Amino acid sequence: MMDFLKKYNMHIFVIIVGALTLYDLLNWNSLSLVRKLVNVFAILGVLHEVEEKYWPGGFIELMLNKLKVNISELDDGKAKLSVVIFWLVYIGLGYVFDNILFFFMMTIVLSLFEAFIHTAGIKIHKLNKPYTPGLVTAWLLAITAIYSIVQLNKYSIIVPTDYLIGFILFIITFLMLASQIYSSIS
Repeated sequence: MMDFLKKYNMHIFVIIVGALTLYDLLNWNSLSLVRKLVNVFAILGVLHEVEEKYWPGGFIELMLNKLKVNISELDDGKAKLSVVIFWLVYIGLGYVFDNILFFFMMTIVLSLFEAFIHTAGIKIHKLNKPYTPGLVTAWLLAITAIYSIVQLNKYSIIVPTDYLIGFILFIITFLMLASQIYSSIS
């Protein structure tokens, strides 16, 4: 089963987000603002993973080169599966518990972090071109995050503790993801 998940995790991610999107489109008028936004993040999450890993791909390789890790030492399937699970947990929590906004805030923080790290990656890796794999969709995620913050504040849906708890939970879960990816290096 694990080999299947390692090999087809992106396909499963696309199917889940596709089903979620279809359901949401059929029920659009009855959805909360947060559930609509979570779906936008889900679609952008799929696109981001495709850009980062497959088209043009190479972000993992870029990071491993910086860490002086041989790419052949990476269990690529395990690393990619960990990232897909990470996305699905974030999307699932924000979607199912759309009234507990610190779960949604985790996705917002992730999106802002993605834009930061992909942009900083240009300088960190001393790239000749102003692009790292995943940069375009990372910025689309960040723009959606800023839009989400504006909308949540406009309708007074969110309180300061949601920002704080969401940020702390992001840090904790991101460190868990990083340790899981690190464990996929032999």
